[in-house]
Amino acid sequence: MTGSQSARMGRTTLLALFVTLFGTLAALSAPTTQAASAPRATVNPVIFVHGQDGSAQQWQSQAKRFSSNGYADDLLYIHEYDTSLATDDHAITGLEELVDTVRARTGAQKVDILAHSRGTRVLHTYLSVPERAADVAKYVNLDGRTAAELPGGVPTLAIWSSLQPNGVIGGALNVHEPQAGHTESATSAESFAHIYAFLRGRPPLTTRVLPEPPATVEIAGRAVHFPQNKGLAGRLEVWRLDPATGARVGLLPQQVVRTGADGAFGRLGVSGRGHYELAFIRSGERTSHFYFEPFERSDHFVRLLVSPPGGVADSIDTCTGQTALTVVRAREWRVGTADDDRLRIGGSDVLNPAVSPQLRQIIGLFAFDKGCDGVSHLDAALPPFDRGPFVTATDLSLPADAQARGSIAVTQTMRGAGGVTETLAVPNWPSDRHAVSLLFKDYADIPSGG
Repeated sequence: MTGSQSARMGRTTLLALFVTLFGTLAALSAPTTQAASAPRATVNPVIFVHGQDGSAQQWQSQAKRFSSNGYADDLLYIHEYDTSLATDDHAITGLEELVDTVRARTGAQKVDILAHSRGTRVLHTYLSVPERAADVAKYVNLDGRTAAELPGGVPTLAIWSSLQPNGVIGGALNVHEPQAGHTESATSAESFAHIYAFLRGRPPLTTRVLPEPPATVEIAGRAVHFPQNKGLAGRLEVWRLDPATGARVGLLPQQVVRTGADGAFGRLGVSGRGHYELAFIRSGERTSHFYFEPFERSDHFVRLLVSPPGGVADSIDTCTGQTALTVVRAREWRVGTADDDRLRIGGSDVLNPAVSPQLRQIIGLFAFDKGCDGVSHLDAALPPFDRGPFVTATDLSLPADAQARGSIAVTQTMRGAGGVTETLAVPNWPSDRHAVSLLFKDYADIPSGG
């Protein structure tokens, strides 16, 4: 850990301590960070509905911000559905069932719903039925459908990104974030401030993800096929890592669990300061390795996204002597501006206007050796990844070792974060038998914000 990282951690820890100590005094004007203190008579459960190719990954940061402001775990939910289907009937039916389940579980008369992108299309149809709209107290429309009037007559906040500078819903509170990307409009601290104030009628106590005592942190989630969000059964191993090399610490995993047909796992205790690998193993399939920045706060919406047969991974060249990486962040990788993102993989800068053009709103990058020839070409996005939104690919040679005894450093420098860098080191698994995914947070712990 660098000196600046240590200082930032100290400032954030002090903020968490301040919130804990003075939460009682703040109760009349804002919620505390103790989840159990959220006044259930006035707090509605919150359901997030993702967009095209989405999952709970777009909900992780905001859920932890709600938690940091006092929302109990049983007030935060995700509605996931299969976005490979063109129609929304299945999504609407599933949402209706979830709303009924949440109301029965919590005793709440109504729920608040947030929807992003395609999810807003789902919600506009859902709310068009008065009986369903009656169960929704407030609705947040995140960079999606426009409308001449409030969907279902439900009080609405509409947040618009740089993709929709003229977006509007009649009668709603319309907020424009001209610097935000499409996904960023759903995941940023700025959006959270607007969302919380709209739902609660007052600003949040903090827009930070506040750390918890390291020994109390838990993670939970699902292993699923992407983008169907269909659960996967398998063996999940939790490994503690050496952060400098990504090598596993010890001869055995810290925890081993099996997921059922729904792909669910947890709650699993981890150290809030540790680096971890989650290895998902299925008979006859490549092992999927997932690497994360430290979980400073409990996260119950972890998603292990696995490409199904015929999916996106079929377009990745796999080689016995090369490593292939997938790097994901729920905030667009943006270059060609005064304050660029940077992403270095094994010492190579992989972001440029050709690979990650702003218009395509890239949040996922595949790096692999095209043709398994040991030669890198970083000046253009690889087909077919150069055609659609959200994902891209670059031709990068990353020599592998059969026993993964080498290490690959992946470093991001996030725009707007004052030059703060974060590095994840991963073993050089050969891509013919291993899939490797790195998941960076979409926020940086910098001394600004709420």
